[in-house]
Amino acid sequence: MVRELESLFSRFESGSLNRREFMQGLLVTTSASVAGSKPVANSLNHVSLAVSDVDASQAFYERVLEVSEVSRQFNGVNLGLGDSFLGLYDIEPAGQIHHFCVGVEDFDIQRQARELTALGVEPRIRQDRPELYFADPDGITVQLSAREYGG
Repeated sequence: MVRELESLFSRFESGSLNRREFMQGLLVTTSASVAGSKPVANSLNHVSLAVSDVDASQAFYERVLEVSEVSRQFNGVNLGLGDSFLGLYDIEPAGQIHHFCVGVEDFDIQRQARELTALGVEPRIRQDRPELYFADPDGITVQLSAREYGG
């Protein structure tokens, strides 16, 4: 969109567009951008598992995958996996994937919530942390965050 806007301004300033044509061009360019906006996923940030015993699961994954703790929350732990992490949380029911998180380019929680709403998807923003969630058609929870989100 930046290129299109720069072209419009250049053409207007050079006199090849009159004011009406310039305004129409602005309207078309920005309307198409807003209508077509949606989160641009660029990474799998993390997967969080619902486990029955966080400490036992942590010991298992540390032993089997040679990973280590990168952060802890009140009900779980995050284990480093390169640029990503594996979350192990005391969440019922245990033994399933609780959610996965996709990193988004230029993440802005309010903008992403508006974009999801415009796409007919109902976003949920946590009140205690800047985290954005929504459900896919099968009810699987998806989280959106900045690529560098660390749990």
